[in-house]
Amino acid sequence: MTRRLLLQGLLLSLWGGVAEAVPCLTGRLRAGGRGFARAANQSAPEAPTLSASELATLLAFGEVLVEGRTMSASERRYRAEHIRSNAQHKPEQRVQYTRAVRLLDRLARKPFSSLEIADRIQLLGRHRLDARTGPTGDDPEPLGGELRMIRARVVPDLIEGYWGSPAGWAAVGYGTFPGRCGDLTRYTRSEA
Repeated sequence: MTRRLLLQGLLLSLWGGVAEAVPCLTGRLRAGGRGFARAANQSAPEAPTLSASELATLLAFGEVLVEGRTMSASERRYRAEHIRSNAQHKPEQRVQYTRAVRLLDRLARKPFSSLEIADRIQLLGRHRLDARTGPTGDDPEPLGGELRMIRARVVPDLIEGYWGSPAGWAAVGYGTFPGRCGDLTRYTRSEA
């Protein structure tokens, strides 16, 4: 056996291992017969998403955090897109969203999104959920960890989603959201 033949055999076996491992890592292939075969009619498994009621609760929570008023349909659409995207692409964020929804509904004793805006503001103020950080050690023991998780993880995410939306950009004086075409004449004249 020559050295060349030995190296070719080693390279071939490594290449075969890579060919077997890649389908496992992508999650888009299924086992079939010898090795793995692509399932042409089978789509990639969908990541778990939030239910409509969970999304409504998170949107209602966000309304109180950033505006203190009910948002318009277009504002809600951008916020919902942000929440859905994070829930789909960041599994840990989806878990935090779900935990926040459960806690908000438990504190409200009914779906949080069904409360009037004034009642939501009062509930969040009572439990200091309207602030990013709260005093440590003052939270009731059974809810302390959950309240801190919401303040540290969910509140900043919902606020970030607001400032990244057209409503957030408009709040600081930008008339045109980035990526959208504004007044075309603005681009053809000097800024003087």
